[in-house]
Amino acid sequence: MVRRSGTGDESVKRQKFDFEQMKQAATHKDPSVRKKVFIEYFERFGEFPSYLFDNEVKVHEQLSETMRDILKDADVTEAMRKGVEALLRRLPS
Repeated sequence: MVRRSGTGDESVKRQKFDFEQMKQAATHKDPSVRKKVFIEYFERFGEFPSYLFDNEVKVHEQLSETMRDILKDADVTEAMRKGVEALLRRLPS
């Protein structure tokens, strides 16, 4: 089915992705803000945005803390847990 503008289905469309807004939230000082945006990003794209941090030598501390917070959350889906594990496997330890 093709959705056409003006058919009343505009509420189904996804909100436009704002990279700068996402980057600000993903690197925020408040761990709960970072966790929320990482979960939202995963739900939308099926992966976590590790590219926002310098992980060349080791996993950036903010990213590491956020991944730990996500894993500790009892409400996180199994798919998200697997996403965290996949991310941590591909980054330096």
